[in-house]
Amino acid sequence: MANPKVSVIVPVYNCRASLERTFRSVLDQTLPAGQVEIIAVDDGSTDGSGEELERLAAGHPGFTVLHHETGSGGPGKPRNTGLAAATGEYVFFLDADDHLAPEALARCVAMADENGTDVVVPKYVGIGRKVNPHLFRRTVPFTTIQDAVPNLYGSITVLKLYRRSLLDHHGIRFPENVLSGEDQIFAVRAYFEAKGVSVLADYDCYYWVDRDDGTSALQLGGAPAEHYFPEIETLLAYVTGRTEPGAVRDRLLRRHFAIEIFSRFDPRYQHFTEAERQATKAAVRDLVRRYGNPTIMGGLSPYMRLLDHLLRHGHDALIDQAARVHAEDPPPIVVDGEHAYLAYPGFRDAALSIPDEVFRLNGPLSWRHGLTGLEWRGGRLLVHGYAFVERVDRAEQREELVLREREGEREYRIPFVRAAASAEGRPQLTAEIDPATVAGGAPLPPGRWDAFAVVQVQGRTHEGRIVAREGAQDVLPGARVAPVASGLPVLTPYLTKNAGALALHAGGTGGLAGPAAPARIEASGDGLRLTAELATAGDAPVTVAVLLRHRGDDTVHTVPAALQPLDGAVRVTADLPPISGRKGVWDVSYEITLAGAHGRLRAPAAESAAGVPGVLRTVKGNLSLEHGGAKSAGGRLRRLFRRG
Repeated sequence: MANPKVSVIVPVYNCRASLERTFRSVLDQTLPAGQVEIIAVDDGSTDGSGEELERLAAGHPGFTVLHHETGSGGPGKPRNTGLAAATGEYVFFLDADDHLAPEALARCVAMADENGTDVVVPKYVGIGRKVNPHLFRRTVPFTTIQDAVPNLYGSITVLKLYRRSLLDHHGIRFPENVLSGEDQIFAVRAYFEAKGVSVLADYDCYYWVDRDDGTSALQLGGAPAEHYFPEIETLLAYVTGRTEPGAVRDRLLRRHFAIEIFSRFDPRYQHFTEAERQATKAAVRDLVRRYGNPTIMGGLSPYMRLLDHLLRHGHDALIDQAARVHAEDPPPIVVDGEHAYLAYPGFRDAALSIPDEVFRLNGPLSWRHGLTGLEWRGGRLLVHGYAFVERVDRAEQREELVLREREGEREYRIPFVRAAASAEGRPQLTAEIDPATVAGGAPLPPGRWDAFAVVQVQGRTHEGRIVAREGAQDVLPGARVAPVASGLPVLTPYLTKNAGALALHAGGTGGLAGPAAPARIEASGDGLRLTAELATAGDAPVTVAVLLRHRGDDTVHTVPAALQPLDGAVRVTADLPPISGRKGVWDVSYEITLAGAHGRLRAPAAESAAGVPGVLRTVKGNLSLEHGGAKSAGGRLRRLFRRG
């Protein structure tokens, strides 16, 4: 192949099952085939991967397969073999488990060409593994390792596009015979030597697949300490040699301590042999003493700061204990005034005198809150949910529901009452909202009121909108006739359209169904009888009248109604009396009075009402009567309206 634009280098070791997908993704690139060179290096596979590579390469002149007779113990050597054979202007490293999106190479090459950059970081998509979605939020045409944003050091895997002349000129190659971590020094050197780096974040380029059989190097625990940490020491020495003391060096070294060094004490540590644990502690102790400083460690997690302290002071037994706690059950959080601490083994142990600062949490505490249900019971609105700060003793927490006026500054607080924990172990809370007394002993003023969950822990306040969880959207209990300071005495709980957060509408329905059930209309003598139920909250006396309003001139006739108390409702019955009025349509409403507040509410109609002569059911489902129209069959409505 003459002058390929990019050489794709793929080390292969015992991964036959994924090879078809991996190499098909390269062969199907939108970059013309003549510009793509594929170099697959079989590193002594024993599962038939070598034969599968030869089959895939057949008929593709730009597809070269190279073989190592025996496995080299890591991907470094086969990648170096591929580099030695590469002829492209750029090289792209692809792992044999992974695959590319169709435009990945074309976009990466265009990015490098347009901006004169030597390295292009593609957007990764995790398949069965986590990839930080916030690592690269936007495409950046040109940046360098000296820039804090974007955080290039968030990705020092080798799976990128590199200008080959950069690698050759600076002799950048992989350490060989290293099981894991061999690509970091390669990527870091390339970052430092590059004239510039591009970040391509607006296209899903690289699909990074985790093996589902648990056989990857990292799944098996990574390289042993005796091989791993010398490579890490080389990395730290390189960074230290290329930077001056200060913010840039501390930022880069902090990343290595967090990701490459202290990560060896993650849950894998529990499965290390005693010899491997001792070797790990000895190697990391040397690194923290040589390259660590308070500024670097201050930006790390409490667990990592504790490891640093214990290693420096020789508390090896406590290291093993802390690692076990970290792996099995994260420690509780102790809140003391303005500060919070992770209570790992050794916290405030007088015999050890470890400073509290080692255990101190940086940033806010983690808390959870949500709405799980709503119901009207005994005239009160019960709000069921949860709100708690994770891993903090519940005896130190106080929970409240706060109703906050959306268009004003008033707010009212209702304590949450604790119930038994849910099946998931989540503490359950219930707040009882009494419409008659919720506003400091009085009903809510009219308007919209947003509900917040508030948790206080020793002066720290955590608050957020109460958002519906676990199907709570389906159990809204509906509006009720209830005490309101003024206006229509109706209280409507609802969930906001976008966020699904709980809110109350005092004095209205907000376009939702009101407290009135659809009215039934039937002939009664020469007139009509209206029967309906109004859902109510509490036992306060309610007065209801039926209003007939003419659409043409707003003439209103008031019809008294008989009320029959029911469980959680009142039945309204009204016999429409003889009244005088013009021909046309008369809209039916209820005038509701409760505790000094009153207002009008349109009467919804049962579907059967539309079958009664002279009765209309509007497009919105409301009840109207037609006088003198075609539907006034038998003259019933004419007689009704002509009387008197």
